[in-house]
Amino acid sequence: MFRILALLFILIPPLEIYILFKFGAAFGAFNTFLIVVVTGIVGAALAKSEGLIVINKIQTELGQNKLPAKDMIQGLIIFAGGILLLTPGFFTDILGLTMILPGTRLMYIGLFKGLFEKGMKSGNVKFYSFNNGAHQSTNFNEHETVKSDENVIEADFTKK
Repeated sequence: MFRILALLFILIPPLEIYILFKFGAAFGAFNTFLIVVVTGIVGAALAKSEGLIVINKIQTELGQNKLPAKDMIQGLIIFAGGILLLTPGFFTDILGLTMILPGTRLMYIGLFKGLFEKGMKSGNVKFYSFNNGAHQSTNFNEHETVKSDENVIEADFTKK
């Protein structure tokens, strides 16, 4: 995972600069600058409105004594999309916009849910809890079973 992130941090900035220069040469520097600023402002407003909707859903589910796992994942995806929209560049703007719009956000939920389940099965996912200053860690390993449906992830585990 570290190698993938390192590769992305190395490749995306030069790609964004290249695209910005090409777009600027075709449509003018001022128009390119204007588009980058407008997407940042519109993206921040959209991220805020979608984020407030998800926060209200989380509060409603918590008030009904339900675990809002799916909505919490949506909140994290919206947050990441907002950060990408504030980052100058067209590639990051398109990616951020797809993370904020409700229809395409479901695609990311499925992707992250699959990665999370894979991590639980491989033992790479660790849960930490703090109870009155005591620290507990829970690891999952390959002998455990993981079941999930749209709103709930169930897992059997043993403490190591």
